[in-house]
Amino acid sequence: MGTRAGAVEKLAAVVRYETVSALDSANFRYSEFERLHAYLAQAFPLVHERLQVEVINNYSLLYTWAGQDEQLKPVLFTAHMDVVPVEAASEEEWLEEPFAGIVKDGYVWGRGTMDDKYRVVAMLEAVERLLEQGYEPERTLYLAFGHDEEIGGDEGAGKISEHLQQLDVQLEAVFDEGLAVAERVIPGIKEPLALVGTAAKGSLNLLLTVNGTGGHSSAPPAETPISILSRAISRLQQNPFKPRLTSTTRESLEILTERMGGKYRFAMRHYGLFKKKILKKLASDQATDVLIRTKLVPTIIAGGEKNNVLPRQASAVLNVRILNGENDQTVLDYVRKVIKDDRVEISQYGVYTPPSPETPTNTWVYDALKTTIQQSFPDALVVPALFPGATDARHYDSLTSNIFRFAPQVVDRESAQLVHNVNERLALSVLERSISFYATLVRNTCGSAELEHLADAEAAILGIDTE
Repeated sequence: MGTRAGAVEKLAAVVRYETVSALDSANFRYSEFERLHAYLAQAFPLVHERLQVEVINNYSLLYTWAGQDEQLKPVLFTAHMDVVPVEAASEEEWLEEPFAGIVKDGYVWGRGTMDDKYRVVAMLEAVERLLEQGYEPERTLYLAFGHDEEIGGDEGAGKISEHLQQLDVQLEAVFDEGLAVAERVIPGIKEPLALVGTAAKGSLNLLLTVNGTGGHSSAPPAETPISILSRAISRLQQNPFKPRLTSTTRESLEILTERMGGKYRFAMRHYGLFKKKILKKLASDQATDVLIRTKLVPTIIAGGEKNNVLPRQASAVLNVRILNGENDQTVLDYVRKVIKDDRVEISQYGVYTPPSPETPTNTWVYDALKTTIQQSFPDALVVPALFPGATDARHYDSLTSNIFRFAPQVVDRESAQLVHNVNERLALSVLERSISFYATLVRNTCGSAELEHLADAEAAILGIDTE
């Protein structure tokens, strides 16, 4: 598939802006976002001439492409301009400078190429090309680009959502980053799987703290803050949260096992009889275990400053990804029950994000997305799925019940590891396909005022003009 050099150059240029999000506002390089805004205005002239452009909370962007029919609810495409930092310990491992925006060997290299600047460029390029072609949407389209998704999105997407609420906007759907087209991830499934995130786990951080009396290491007590804390963490690791199928994951499995056939199809059709075996099988693989249980892992640990001094305090931060149907209180109750030690203080740390609502799949807008995926990835099987992470989409929960988390690129287990990692890079073919994908998605969601009024949604989708 050919790629317009212009789009490649635009992505390479966008990578060169070091829009790294930081928890400490003093370390946030806001000027890089302002420079990026100026570049986007230059790189996409028709978009900035024809669409309404608003800067939200100084550093996020909201584009409005007004539709011809004001009675139709708008759709919103969202991506983010910020990226995670490059760890100092990894700098020597990069084959190309992470913010140089090098185009080499069929890839654009650099931080943000996969997460998530390619989608910013793809959406803007898709709209730029549609404008060149004279296309006019019947449904209003918003493009929302936050500046702090990597640290929660409160000041970016959160403020964009507040702005839309103040305007009394209700959305038909939100399309955000998330799962992708996955190859070779499930034995027995030959075709690629286009995994659409129709629900997302929640997130929570817990702070475990143990205090002691200190003293000299030559005469230690039977237990120290570090040993007490270590045992608490070990208990949590040895007693994971109970597995269960959410309705989203069950829908995924029902589609997949129909393709796998034989004993797998039989087992899912008689889930009540084979529940334990099914859950055990899913739990045996790291990729599927996250879909059936709340996951907890220690990510930060601290205690002690000198090798011969007993620490007076030891602490650990636990990152928890909460399965739909649970919440912060059920997590706290479970952690306390497993640790069984009042000397370990347990408190919430940072922002709590509850699990998302589950998006229905029996709607015209899901069918429009499914059709778009099938047009872009003809060999793929479209499957609704649980997204184990969190994105800016969570800030739009109050504006629509239709939130979809899907990234238009093909990944396998190896290439997926490039996100947030050393040598992050995006194939040029992925960029061009992504541009085509979003242009098609615009047409399939904004192109027909009659669409949502037709009784047969599937027939309506087939009637959309995608030329």
